Amino acid sequence: MDQASDLAFEGTGDIASGMTRRAFAIGTAVSLMLAACHGTAPSQIDGAEGVVAVPEDPVFLALSQAITGHPDLDPVIAARTAQAFRQLFPDIAATFAALAALARQHPNPTALLDATTPAQHEAALAIVAAWYTGTVGTGVSAQAIAYADALMNRPVADALFPPTYQLGGPAWWTASPPSVEISGTAARPNGARQTAGKSQK
Repeated sequence: MDQASDLAFEGTGDIASGMTRRAFAIGTAVSLMLAACHGTAPSQIDGAEGVVAVPEDPVFLALSQAITGHPDLDPVIAARTAQAFRQLFPDIAATFAALAALARQHPNPTALLDATTPAQHEAALAIVAAWYTGTVGTGVSAQAIAYADALMNRPVADALFPPTYQLGGPAWWTASPPSVEISGTAARPNGARQTAGKSQK
């Protein structure tokens, strides 16, 4: 029955000549799979495009370095954090220029906070919270900017890593593997060969 249906299918036209139903089905499945894999890349999606291509923000970076006391902050994370503030909290973002001017006068975090107005003080604490948690905002509207690079992970980075499904921590594959020192062939203890021989008997 199957052979007859295959032969009947083969005679349906020039395109299908010499092709069985099974070959046609496999070819169709492969074509559909390739078409599905050729979809839009994640970086080209509307929501992700604005996050990936963010120009650097040296003013916000300098302000963040002053208010957190960390001179080695990532410029890309700084730009994305500033953009998230402008989208979610434009009133806080409006204080960045004045805070940056204060930061140039008071590079110490404590002195900077002491020199702020109540609105600037709230904005400064929001910036610190964003750097330490890696997020801007709370709830469903929050934007996650960093995870492994959030400042809250630094104090314990020598012993702990952020929770993840990988036992080696986030981006574990980027680190060089531990070196292995191979000494000469270790001599087997005298009784080891005899014990092995006895166990085989």
